[in-house]
Amino acid sequence: MIEKVSGRKLFIGYMGLFMMLIGVILLVPLIMIIFYQEDYIYAKDFILPGISSIFVGFFLYLLIFKKEKGNLKKGSDIALVLTIWLLAILISSIPFMLTGKFNFTQAVFETTSAYTTTGLSVVDVSVTPHIFLFYRSFMLFVGGIGLVLILTSATSDSRSMNIYLIEGHNDKLLPNLIKSSRLIFSIYFGYMILGVCLYLLAGMDLFDAVNHSMSALSTGGFSTNPASIGGYNNIWIEMVTVLLMILGSTNFIIHYYLMRRKFKEAFIHFEFEVSGILLCVVLPLLVLSFVRSGYDLLTSCRYGVFEFFSALTTTGFQIIPDYSKTSGTTQIIIIILMIVGGQCGSTSGGIKQGRIGLAFKGILNYLSIKNKTEHVISTKYYNKFGNKEILTNDAVNSSFVYILLYLSLLVVGSFIISFGGYDFGDSFFEMTSALGTVGLSVGITSYNTAPYVLWTLAVGMFLGRIEIVIVFEFFMNSFKIKKRGIVKKYDKENT
Repeated sequence: MIEKVSGRKLFIGYMGLFMMLIGVILLVPLIMIIFYQEDYIYAKDFILPGISSIFVGFFLYLLIFKKEKGNLKKGSDIALVLTIWLLAILISSIPFMLTGKFNFTQAVFETTSAYTTTGLSVVDVSVTPHIFLFYRSFMLFVGGIGLVLILTSATSDSRSMNIYLIEGHNDKLLPNLIKSSRLIFSIYFGYMILGVCLYLLAGMDLFDAVNHSMSALSTGGFSTNPASIGGYNNIWIEMVTVLLMILGSTNFIIHYYLMRRKFKEAFIHFEFEVSGILLCVVLPLLVLSFVRSGYDLLTSCRYGVFEFFSALTTTGFQIIPDYSKTSGTTQIIIIILMIVGGQCGSTSGGIKQGRIGLAFKGILNYLSIKNKTEHVISTKYYNKFGNKEILTNDAVNSSFVYILLYLSLLVVGSFIISFGGYDFGDSFFEMTSALGTVGLSVGITSYNTAPYVLWTLAVGMFLGRIEIVIVFEFFMNSFKIKKRGIVKKYDKENT
């Protein structure tokens, strides 16, 4: 009879499985030594923590190897996801620290920015070895698709797929969840290869093409060029980048329907209404703000389109020379876009267009009821993947709760940063970028930034990627706080 494991042993066993995955992630950048042999001196910085993580993880995994797996205790599934992400960040920061050029705070900040697909950085890419530049981009790629999904794609463990759903996703494309995870990974990897090919055609070299394709598709924003995408001054490279940013910020279910040629299900979706309104209203205002800053109309259109999609998709690439020198109007518009973010079920951050859309539909529904002279009960609908869905109070309330939590954390974080003597407007911009996992900066984030500011931004990045409600759910379970009905465990209505 096969032994059945559950509870603490199951928790530790899964943790061991993910530690092995993290170890493999650390060893992948060693491929760069084949092409850049001068980087061999950094091999030990990856081999030591990588092999150690695999070794320790293997012995922990033996607790559940070839054994029937039971269920985790209530709340342990959320704790496991948080533990997995924290382990990934801490273990992956070791290569940076072993170089002797980064302290613990800087190393953790960089890896947090990478796995959360933010793109804020304390690294000077002009002097950084190729192996570390690739390492950062690879972490973006892994973080964008999700640590749990990559493991689920490589195994046949249906239990780990349940953990994946808690990671902030609900991408059930096929009836079989494991097949869904593998399909998502295939789509993601296929787009990455497409991006590399398009970048090569646009004039990038292979190393830059691979790094920028992973970075753009994961809506991360790390660049191998000190001046980001603007450093290439190439309109074709900018167009490829915009395409990849849009693909990365689009719900994976939309991609699946496009592959199946189900265009009605793909495009008749309420999140496109949100992005369409922003495109028609906010983009012209952004272009006008660049015109008022002294740029000619053609340059303003070029800057406006690129920065619009970079902020809305929460990628963080830029082609303008310096955000700190843009007008206040431009920065306010960019902040709004960063707060909104991309679509639910994508690699992007922010509040997400799905929640914004449901919140506004709830407001319109409330106003329409107030304006009626008779108390008539009417059912409101919204388009979701080609189908008419009922606009429920639960979905609207859940969206408003998330938005309130998000904005509250944004204000608190901005105040904390401003205590260091920074202008509150600049602090608000930087915190918006961190919490929205965007990566645009007005200059606060740098190698010499005060540790408490880096930790504040790192916490913001972590909360923005993991999904705020999940973290609150964990603490509510830990302290046995009675939960309200409007805070749903997986926020299913919004994904």
